[in-house]
Amino acid sequence: MSKPYNPNTQGWGFALVVCVLTAGLFGTAYTIHKNTYRHPRDPMSAQVYSDRDAEKAAKKGDDSHAADDKSHAADKKKDDH
Repeated sequence: MSKPYNPNTQGWGFALVVCVLTAGLFGTAYTIHKNTYRHPRDPMSAQVYSDRDAEKAAKKGDDSHAADDKSHAADKKKDDH
């Protein structure tokens, strides 16, 4: 004779495996986030991107950044008065 079916005792092993796997994935995501995240106002991040963009513009011969700086300075003078 077989054991009577009890739905409360089956599937707990698989549920435990899924929970452990989920916890491991959250831990991995948190570790990657802490090692790679830079705040948008991080001064080192801004400096790196500014230097990189300036080098790209110099290689292409693009002077559009200088024109943007001049127009921004003119707008700022208008706002001061």
